[in-house]
Amino acid sequence: MTTAPHRPLPDPELRPFTTEPGRWRHELQQAQARIKASAFDGGPGYRQEGHRGEELTRIDERTDWGWLRWPAPLSEEVPVVPLQVAVLSPTPSRTARLAGRWLTRRPPLRIYFDARYRFWITSTTALAAFVALTLVGAAMANGLPADIGLPLMLLIPALAEHLPGRLDARARVHARIIRHETGLREMQAFIVCHQIIQAADDHETPELAQAVELGHRLLWDIAGVLTQPAASSVRVRLRACQDLFTQLACQAAETRAAKQERDRRIARSGTGEGTAGTMEQAVQSAPETELLPDALIEDATHALDQAAVAYRAATAHLQQLDHPGWSPRPTAAGPGLGCPTAPSAHPRGDDQ
Repeated sequence: MTTAPHRPLPDPELRPFTTEPGRWRHELQQAQARIKASAFDGGPGYRQEGHRGEELTRIDERTDWGWLRWPAPLSEEVPVVPLQVAVLSPTPSRTARLAGRWLTRRPPLRIYFDARYRFWITSTTALAAFVALTLVGAAMANGLPADIGLPLMLLIPALAEHLPGRLDARARVHARIIRHETGLREMQAFIVCHQIIQAADDHETPELAQAVELGHRLLWDIAGVLTQPAASSVRVRLRACQDLFTQLACQAAETRAAKQERDRRIARSGTGEGTAGTMEQAVQSAPETELLPDALIEDATHALDQAAVAYRAATAHLQQLDHPGWSPRPTAAGPGLGCPTAPSAHPRGDDQ
């Protein structure tokens, strides 16, 4: 199956919380308040000690497919490149969701004991030590043997210090995390395309839901490639995959626009039902170690194209019922989705 090339998206750039206006400003104000409350701003060694900066100046944006970790600048400037991009496993499971929640938790503050920031403990360890001292001390006062109580006093803080690291390692199995700037910049175009597909999904059209699911699996596979050293042939494959993903995003926007036009026509004419496209077979899951085959993306694009044609045909039929003799004009994707109008990916049979 071959597809005509669509025009690429114009300079795709990520922005924090694009679907939640005002959320970035709120999160930025909270991050700046944490910096001031911690009395670290401008202090000796601030910004030089990497862990302290990450503790106080990161903003995590959770998504349906993973998360974006943004730097929190001291100014009002909105960042373009995130610090980290993570994609959760596309297999729907409670474990994957919990892993995403755990890995995006707010890290505990570090309590430093010297001016050079060499000796420290986390606030979680300090709290665990206080609880162990209080509870085990009370138990020892009520008859708990010292040879049991004293090891417990040492074991509980040690577990509080080392157990989160163990849980982090287990949780990372369900996420593919990109940290290098090169990989982050290459991932931006794919994320923007997936955001367009998600914005087009109306939770009613099965072809759009299928495209969202396919986009998540594609992000998972691409993240697996970008987290490993890739040969030049893989880079070329990524470029081709990006073109197909762009076509899928454009077709999703066109399908959503066609459905909205049909729904508006139904509302004006008062007709209860319109012509709807048929859903093709569900896309099969691809191996996690490889990129999705081109045929799967092309099939999903073709299914969206068929749905868009069906919605336009239903709109034309409803218009003819209201105004006999009216001839329909082709519709384009809505401007609000930020996707350029592109020709159909699959020519009709009578043109071949």
